[in-house]
Amino acid sequence: MSLFWTDAPRKGRMATDTRDLERKLREEHFFDESAVLDSQAPDIHVLINRHLAACGLSHAEVIRRLNVERSYGYQLLNGKRVPTREQMIKLGLLFGLALEEMQRFLKTAGKPILYVRNLTDARVIYAVEHGFDFDKACDFVWG
Repeated sequence: MSLFWTDAPRKGRMATDTRDLERKLREEHFFDESAVLDSQAPDIHVLINRHLAACGLSHAEVIRRLNVERSYGYQLLNGKRVPTREQMIKLGLLFGLALEEMQRFLKTAGKPILYVRNLTDARVIYAVEHGFDFDKACDFVWG
């Protein structure tokens, strides 16, 4: 099951996979506004914590790997602060996301997706596609 699936519907809303919603918008002969409104993406900190659980990572380990101050790191993971795009990319690398998953991860966070004509983004894409581990990827991308 994809971690982008909204496991728990919010406030009586029905959970819908993003790809199902996209398919419905392409195939239906009428615009179903309620389908869009009823399928909200999870808050980014919820999605991050799902990935943490799936990877078996602790908050302390993630904060250490992101190299952020402890209280700031806990604020990121608890939804009190919004991660930067670079932090989202680093989290995606830490979680071992494939390129398509990384792009959806960034979109869900409201961040621009990776763009191959941007040197840093191209390095991230290369690192993901070539299976670099977190440390190697970060060294390659940010030096």
